[in-house]
Amino acid sequence: MADSDSLFYLRTQYYLGAYQNVAKNPLPPTDSPEYVPTLLYTARAHIALNDPAAAFNLVQADVLPAIRAVRALASYLQAKSSGSDVGTILDELRDLAIEVEGEEDEEHPLAADGAGSGVVRVAAATAFVAEGELEEALTTLGVGTDKGVSDLECVHLTVQIYLSIARTDLAKKIYLAAKKAQSAIKNNSSNLNNDLLLQLTEASLGLVSGGSLLDTAYHIYDEAASSPGSSSNGGIIAKKGVTYLMRGHLAEAEASFDEALSLTSGAPASSGLSGDALTADADAAYE
Repeated sequence: MADSDSLFYLRTQYYLGAYQNVAKNPLPPTDSPEYVPTLLYTARAHIALNDPAAAFNLVQADVLPAIRAVRALASYLQAKSSGSDVGTILDELRDLAIEVEGEEDEEHPLAADGAGSGVVRVAAATAFVAEGELEEALTTLGVGTDKGVSDLECVHLTVQIYLSIARTDLAKKIYLAAKKAQSAIKNNSSNLNNDLLLQLTEASLGLVSGGSLLDTAYHIYDEAASSPGSSSNGGIIAKKGVTYLMRGHLAEAEASFDEALSLTSGAPASSGLSGDALTADADAAYE
């Protein structure tokens, strides 16, 4: 289905890490074609805000694999925080990843709207990363396969994993392959969101690699900070501050950090476990 302006905006806010805006967004009627994608972005935003209980309560049992995976991820995070056994939940996520392994998202009416197999793989891989099972996470994300570069949420998380283990070379390889794959896709509103996510992935590389890529990262975050709804997005403003700092612009960096702190003071801290891992970018720059 074609994106509406509201769904396009919601997805953009999610990718930019404006999770509070997404979590507060009202759900459309259950018979709306936008209901499932909106539900999933909202639930995932709650997870990113360290509130898996809200996500679990929001996403009721369903036959759709993407809904089952997000619900399982919320259940996993609740169990892990309470010290309960997570083995059964991890097995459920593995089974879901296997279930969608042969699924072609092009045939799924909700795939482009954030409810396809990519959501399942990102949710499962997020739990595996939290368990320290990076190889399983990368396999689940489709590294080494066409799907590993066609779904940009999977690409973004893959890049974050490689950056976290100081494999910038592999992160760049995945990014360039995804960029090549995306260039062959006809432009539409969903792919405009893909362009944004690809840019944010490139910015992640810039923060770690430095050089000309760091200048690119600055421009990407500067543009993102100017986008609608981002004036209150402390995460993006902080990342812009990191680019200032790494370029030696200390006064501008301090101003950005002060602004980000004022915006996030009293707000729920992001868990970094939203699946898209946008909050990992700034941390990776210091590792």
